[in-house]
Parts: sequence; structure tokens; C-alpha cells
Amino acid sequence: MSSKELKWYKLDNSAKIYPILTSERYTYVFRVSATMKEVVNSEILNQAILKARKRFPAYFVRIRKGLFWYYFEENRSDPILEHESPFVCRRLTAELNNSYQFAFYYYNKRISLEMNHSLGDGGGAIRFLNAVIFEYLRIKGVDVVADESIITLDSHVRMEELEDGFAANFTSTDLNPPKVPKAYIYKRRTFKNHGSGVINSFIDTVALHDLAKDSEVSITQYIVALLIYSIILNGNKKKLGKRPVNICIPINLRPIYNSESLSNFSLYFHSSYMMKNENTCFEDILEKVKLDFQNEYDKEKIQSKLNTICAIQKKIFIKLIPLPIKYVLFRIGYSIFGRIPTTMTFSNFGIVTVPDTMSEQIDHFSFYMGSGAKHAIAMNSYKGKTSIVFSRAIIDTDLEKTFFSFLTEKGLEVEITSNYWEYFKAKGHEKIL
Repeated sequence: MSSKELKWYKLDNSAKIYPILTSERYTYVFRVSATMKEVVNSEILNQAILKARKRFPAYFVRIRKGLFWYYFEENRSDPILEHESPFVCRRLTAELNNSYQFAFYYYNKRISLEMNHSLGDGGGAIRFLNAVIFEYLRIKGVDVVADESIITLDSHVRMEELEDGFAANFTSTDLNPPKVPKAYIYKRRTFKNHGSGVINSFIDTVALHDLAKDSEVSITQYIVALLIYSIILNGNKKKLGKRPVNICIPINLRPIYNSESLSNFSLYFHSSYMMKNENTCFEDILEKVKLDFQNEYDKEKIQSKLNTICAIQKKIFIKLIPLPIKYVLFRIGYSIFGRIPTTMTFSNFGIVTVPDTMSEQIDHFSFYMGSGAKHAIAMNSYKGKTSIVFSRAIIDTDLEKTFFSFLTEKGLEVEITSNYWEYFKAKGHEKIL
């Protein structure tokens, strides 16, 4: 079959910028992982991954340069299953995995999927991972029974899964870019190599929920407030008096628009707090965060942001700019509107659900976000246990110590593991999370 007959796919409206921005430091790769009850059989796992090709055609692609934009082309090479490297969320190069924008890894009892954001977000990635794990267990001989929470590999591809949720729900060409002030940047010495230091914690979900409920907020709001509080306690007080702490938070648009898209379908907003004095009160931060969430989870505001993302790319002068020039313009634009207004990113991936027969085989799930030069924190809950993962390019762990000490002082039990990246190069040995 000639290359002309290969299927190709457009990048969704949100994804188009990621190939332009990707670098060794800013990989725009995230990870979803499941820790099984038994050691992973890599041969069976590889069989399951290869069987996923027909069911997830928009993921089994390679990225290509066009004259004006990147596009995806069907990839007929096989993805390579690897034993997990100590590098978390490293850049997915053509050489690493036969030009795929995703990679599967295994380590002991853990199965991990890493994906570049150009391909999709956490909502699609967790469905992909769970579909592969379901098939893996089935091949192993486990009596698993599917329900509506799982995509089985023998089911048909649905057109709704392939749609660009942004384009499908676009309603207006009006441009209303959000105005976000320059953020306080939490600066510390960074790793010379481009790996990420990762600290994963596990907390009883009910206990965490009760703690947040006592303050009449959600778990997400409580954690965002605690992140801001931890930054203020450890940050440069002089600079904090001049710029706010801005936490960038994604909103999953699928439930809002009743979408089944496996591509990117999330928008971002900032919860912002300006330090009033050095005796900042956690409760004051909590009230401001609660107000931000009430304001931002507004359907009209969300629609306006969605329209702005689409409208920018529909402008004829943007369409006709050649890709090399877009490189320069988009990198400058993202620095101004993306990096400069953000202190750190926090994402709550919510409660992970799988069929009961599958759940018996999985101990826990964890999500990791590539840290770039700033902290990135991911959270999810599964079977009464909440995972909060800090990824960082910064060597010291003062921020994390403050964060978890606060929770333990509130009476929560916190289990912590780490990949010890700050010691890896110096000690010359490998410790994997």
C-alpha cells in the first residue's frame, strides 16, 4: 500500500500548538499509570497494545509537518513496549517509539502510558490505558466483564470519539481572551538534566473529603488553596508582594458538552491570590479560591473561551502563515499568555472507575504531568484512595514538605513515595517511583 493511501487526521484545535512548543525541557508529555496486584507479564501486555490499533486509530499515528500546520498520519510500525526508564514524561521523539506520540512502559506491577498532549488529554488517555489493561487481563485468562466504563477492543470505533470537541461546539468568532496578570514564579535551582523529580502520595479519600467539607469546599478547592499557601510560606516575600500566585487548573469539557471525544477537550482557568501581608491566613486563601471556582465554572464564560481558541485559528491571516513563522509567533504568544501568567499547574483527574471484575486486579492509579520548569501536580481517586503527585524540575522539596506537613497536622495519614531524582545522578544508581 502506497503512502498516499495512509489515513490522516487533523490535530484538534487545542492540540495544534503543542508540536510547536515541545522541547527537551517542555515535553508536554503526561503519564497515566495503573499498579496491578501481580507482576506485569510484558509479552501479554504487548499483545494487548498491538490489538488496540483498530479500536484507537487516531492514536496509532505519527506526526507530520504540513505547510501551515502539523497533521497526523497513520503509523503502520508497531509501538515499542519498554521497561520503565527513570526518566518520567521525557520527550517522545521519533527514535524513542517508532514515531508514536504515546509510549507504554512496565515496571514490576505497574503499567504506564505516556502521551504527548498533541494526541489527547487525560480523559482520553485513561480510557486508552484501561482498554489495554482490560484486554491484557482477558488474554491472561482473568474472567473480566465489561460495563459502560470501559472500551473493549472488539467494539466498533464511534465517530463521536474522533470528533474535535472544540470545533463541534464552536458558536462565535468573537475574541475574548482572558486577562491574567503576570504570576509570581517559584524559583529554585533546577536539575541540569531534563528529568523530573516525582513525589507521589496516597491519602484516604473519605478523610480528605471530610477535611474539605469542614471548610465547606470541594477537595479540589482545598488542595488548590493549600498549594497557594505552601508557595507563600516558601516563596520570596518581596516578590510575592508584587505578583499573585496563579494556579492553572484544567476543566474537563466532556460532561459539560456531553462529549465522548478521545482528543483534547479541556480548557484552563487560573485561581489567583495576591499576598496581603506576611501573615497570610489559609482561610482567606480558601475563600478566594472558592470564589474563583464559582466564577470560572460558568457556561457562558467557558463557551467564550472555547470560541476564542477556535476563532484565533479560523482567522485567515493565521491560517496562511507558514509553519516556520508560526513557530516564532506561537512560542512568543504562549510565553505571554501561558507561562508568564502561571505559577504552577494543578489537575484533578477525578474518580477512576473500571468494571468490578477488573478493579479486583488493580491496586491503584496515578497521574503524572510533565513539569517543564515549574511544578505540576496531578490528583485522582480510586477505591477510596487519593493519589496526589508532584512533578518538578526544581531540586529542593521544601514546597512538598510544607504541603504534606499541613495535611498530617490536620490528622490525615499520608503515604509518600519518590523517584529520588535529586539523588539519581549524584549517587549513580537508579531508584524508580
